[in-house]
Amino acid sequence: MRRQFGAKMTIRAYVSLRQKAIAEVLDLEGICIDHDSLRGSVFLDSSLNINQQIKSFFLLYKNGKLISMLSMFIPTKNEAEITAYTLPKFRGKGYFKSLLGKAVEELRAFDIPELLFVCESPSISGKRVIDALNADYDHTEYFMRFDRASYTRLNRYRLILLKAVQEDLEKAIAANMKVFDDSREESKSLIENCFLSDTREQYLAVLDDEIIGIASVNLEEEDVTIFGFGIVPEYRSKGYGKELLHLIVDDLLQRGRSDITIDVNNENANAIELYQKTGFHIEATYEYYRKKSG
Repeated sequence: MRRQFGAKMTIRAYVSLRQKAIAEVLDLEGICIDHDSLRGSVFLDSSLNINQQIKSFFLLYKNGKLISMLSMFIPTKNEAEITAYTLPKFRGKGYFKSLLGKAVEELRAFDIPELLFVCESPSISGKRVIDALNADYDHTEYFMRFDRASYTRLNRYRLILLKAVQEDLEKAIAANMKVFDDSREESKSLIENCFLSDTREQYLAVLDDEIIGIASVNLEEEDVTIFGFGIVPEYRSKGYGKELLHLIVDDLLQRGRSDITIDVNNENANAIELYQKTGFHIEATYEYYRKKSG
């Protein structure tokens, strides 16, 4: 899908990106990160979007060169997390507004009601865009990175770490619903998309033949990302979260993967303390701002 700006400006919309487009986006991102002294990175995996038909990447080209991009992460039917970059010398010219307009049209077509803009805290230009949008502050998340030198393996474990397969689908769905209070539809979409991915793995935490926890990892890039991590409510505050995180880290280290990251809400003091004691430190801070798509 393309929208023409005269003869030299084009917007291209994609459900997923091929390698050439990914390379272009990463080049653009690198320039913006260096210019704005940022630390984060754009999320380019659409495999966890609740509907695999939604176009979630919008790229704007001038004379064949990528100058602005917008991506959407849509894990539930309630909201789309939006990240965008524009080359510094092309800012303030309405390019992001054009991309956002196309993205909102797509979201309305699929009845996604809200936008959640992601802005790294030090981004001055990002904050200006948020102010212009009149979006409301929602929450802040920390992006945390593992430091192997700060990690100490546990001496014993009560839990067994199970790598889930397709036959475990219903068990994984039930666990996800208990841990995150998600609907069955949302949980089923999340777990099924994980099973379909070549780079994602689904873990279950088992205690005496009962599943009491869940977590996933994404091994697509050099960094391994832990997400969807949690313990069912009745087993919390008993040290099982600590065991589950250590089991996952142990497994990744044994496979030679030590570049491990995890996200956490800044108000979740217990999780932050757990991650820090396991060897994670805060690398970047993201602020989220909410606005209706209609």
